[in-house]
Amino acid sequence: MEEDEGTPYVIVVAGALTDAVARATRARGLDVTEERGGLVLRGRFSGLVALNDLLFALDDLGLTLVSVRQNA
Repeated sequence: MEEDEGTPYVIVVAGALTDAVARATRARGLDVTEERGGLVLRGRFSGLVALNDLLFALDDLGLTLVSVRQNA
């Protein structure tokens, strides 16, 4: 996906940056930072299907969703 394609989102989850989480986020082209015992994921999504795919994957990895917001 081109850098200017899709809607930018910031997703915050509670959990650790494990190898599995790193692989899942890297495969989707997301930037991940560890902050205050959780993870902040930043990236662009082509639509709600792609965003939901990530959210389900994070849940499958045992991470707890804290917030999702569009990044203007």
